[in-house]
Amino acid sequence: MTTSNFLLMNKIILQIPVGAMYVGFPGSESAEYPTGFMVEVHWEQDDTGTLCVAGHSQKAPIPQNIQLPSATARQRRSGSVHGVVIDPNQVSSDSFQ
Repeated sequence: MTTSNFLLMNKIILQIPVGAMYVGFPGSESAEYPTGFMVEVHWEQDDTGTLCVAGHSQKAPIPQNIQLPSATARQRRSGSVHGVVIDPNQVSSDSFQ
């Protein structure tokens, strides 16, 4: 599977499968986001026709029914996290409004 890297909030390098629409962040649980957070990824094609990340939404809580694996210590130290693809059918359209 081909992955793409992008910088989130100027501090987290996220590795995600190309074309993923919703991506959760393992280990992102906090008081504000008890189930962790996710973003909606926006894609565009570059001059060669390759999909690349054009941007992302603001953070949104991961729905209660979705459980992500936790980030490993190695991922946290390297600053790179493997995003977890979230099935669009499990995300409400008002999650990002």
